[in-house]
Amino acid sequence: MPIPPPAGILLDLAPATPSKLDATTLCQQLENIGLSCAQITNQNLQQYISEVETQLADGAVQSFMITAPSGTVAPDTLPAELDAVEEPSLLLMTAPAPGEPPVGSLAAAMPPNQTVAVGNWTENDAAQGWAPNLAVIQFQSHFNWLMSQAGAIGFPGVVDAPPAYTGNYPNAQAIQTLFVNVGVTASSTVVKGIDRDTMTAVFSNAIQPLADANLTNYDEPGSRAIMLVENYNQTTGYADAIGVVSVDWRLQITDWQRKTKEGGDTHPTVLNISARSALYSDVTLLCQHYSAVLKQFGIDPNQAPKCRTV
Repeated sequence: MPIPPPAGILLDLAPATPSKLDATTLCQQLENIGLSCAQITNQNLQQYISEVETQLADGAVQSFMITAPSGTVAPDTLPAELDAVEEPSLLLMTAPAPGEPPVGSLAAAMPPNQTVAVGNWTENDAAQGWAPNLAVIQFQSHFNWLMSQAGAIGFPGVVDAPPAYTGNYPNAQAIQTLFVNVGVTASSTVVKGIDRDTMTAVFSNAIQPLADANLTNYDEPGSRAIMLVENYNQTTGYADAIGVVSVDWRLQITDWQRKTKEGGDTHPTVLNISARSALYSDVTLLCQHYSAVLKQFGIDPNQAPKCRTV
């Protein structure tokens, strides 16, 4: 009698070094909100990073891709580690050609995504994985519809949208508040929690520069979709589950460039965060939900990524 294959989901992943929130990437983000790193010691930067990391739980679920809508992350804030990522993994969905995308195409239904940070693993062959299907499932309107059908179709979606965080903060504290609460909110939607290295990779370029630095108020949204893998065994190639968590935020800082001679200004700050996730131990169910989205939203399956059920 032949030996049956291991239980789980077959993937082809290679270990990776997650993108880092370090003094360099932190400085770049602090300067995006008007702070000068020339006035901050390296010791203070490291303390700031440690304070963020110690407030993040270290969960069991890891990542194999971290994406954002294409064009929302400045090229000079992308981590150098992406140079080592296989090219097919960089773009989940190719940007459409100039002009109106074809009716019924995936490009007409949602914007393309691109990899913006490196997680715990990378796909050796992105074409054989489920990241493009998960990207379609996590898109906000698609996810909302799946949640409305959850009881009938067994959709494993989880949502967390805590009340807005408000207060008068120094700009650096506003970023720290964003980092910690984005991490906590995203992880709260996954039963076993998200690996700390994954969340700090997300923070490597979370605070983007304003398109117009002369604006009185800093008001910048952000979004990341994290492709998840649970208990991946590199020897067998099998994982217990795969999925996605998406986290959206909007950071608003009133009169963000105002400073006193002492540099001790605080600014009215509002931070809104929401997260949504879906984790699958059965890719047949994943593909059923993906196909249901295509049908519901009028997306031609011939103009969208295939979904592999084995």
